[in-house]
Amino acid sequence: MKCKIDKIYLQNMLSKVQGFTEKKSTLPILSHVLLETDEHGLTVKATDLHTSIEVKSKCEVDEFGSCAINGKSFFEVIRELPDDQLQIWTENNSKAHIVVGKFKTHMNVMDPEEYPAIDLSDVDNGFLLDSLSFKFMVDRTIFSIPVSAESDTQYTLGGALLTSGSVADKPYIEMVTTDSRRLSVSRHVIAEVFDMGSGIIIPRKGLQELKRLIDNKEDESKILLTKDSIFFSSANTTATVRLIDGKFPDHKSIISLGSYPVYSRISAVSLLNALKVCSAMVSEISNCVKFTFSKGKILLYANNPDQGDVEIPLDAEHEGEEIEINFNPRYFIDCLTHIEGDAEIRLKGSHGPCLVTSFGMEDCKWVIMPMRF
Repeated sequence: MKCKIDKIYLQNMLSKVQGFTEKKSTLPILSHVLLETDEHGLTVKATDLHTSIEVKSKCEVDEFGSCAINGKSFFEVIRELPDDQLQIWTENNSKAHIVVGKFKTHMNVMDPEEYPAIDLSDVDNGFLLDSLSFKFMVDRTIFSIPVSAESDTQYTLGGALLTSGSVADKPYIEMVTTDSRRLSVSRHVIAEVFDMGSGIIIPRKGLQELKRLIDNKEDESKILLTKDSIFFSSANTTATVRLIDGKFPDHKSIISLGSYPVYSRISAVSLLNALKVCSAMVSEISNCVKFTFSKGKILLYANNPDQGDVEIPLDAEHEGEEIEINFNPRYFIDCLTHIEGDAEIRLKGSHGPCLVTSFGMEDCKWVIMPMRF
């Protein structure tokens, strides 16, 4: 292969695909990206066998061909080169030569025939979902997906459940995540019914990469759903995520408002700012804040034996019994960040979970389990 391409174009292509490579795999080829040239220009592909992507760009092609090159090293080299046109060519499937001005770089490559096949053929056959609506749901739920280091969680909790349904003849798409200590739900109304059966489970890494692509704000970007796959598509980029096969825990009874008889309403920003102060005080061992819900106020108290304590009273509406209960402040901070105006906090009692929503709205719900000693 042999081509000429502006450095900034190639750098942007490589930046998109970095998260789709696998750096810790026992298969060295998965840490590589595949470069292909044809009559349309240059294509860069990457896969970790769970997520896959291809990015296209027009460029001057002198010779058709392909090569597999280490994705991280190639990106770092290209990023540091001068902003000018690059010339790239391969030699005997063993070396890639990159020349720009007086800079000459030679990098080892692998046989492109060893690179895993990437199938993006179903990208035009799915249900179209606005990419910003998808990002809205991801932003409000991704933080309650456990990271891979939390090995005590079920495999199916390592992703987000995406389901569809209808209420009062209004169809919707709903995203649900949980790490067993909290649960997040975000719902978006759609124009037409889309049957997803029992739903699909999208792994955490896949959500992160799809969100990152959406954040690039590319022309014609969209999300496409099928019963067993999810795609991102834009003018020059196509990506897909392999789904988690399994059954997500039943969560519907947990988010029923009628299950929470005690009610408080408070300014979301006031509670958020107060919890940030409390969070700065708590220790890693005792990472909790005591909430006291009573008539006309919510009292926050945090204690660190090595540092001191903090007590913050906040004005709030309250209906029901007085409750004293401990929560992880970070869990509240994660959801309050996405609430404008007032937050509604519903409780079952001094030992049960609480449910947080935005005042008068039910498109997003967060359930938080208390901390016990």
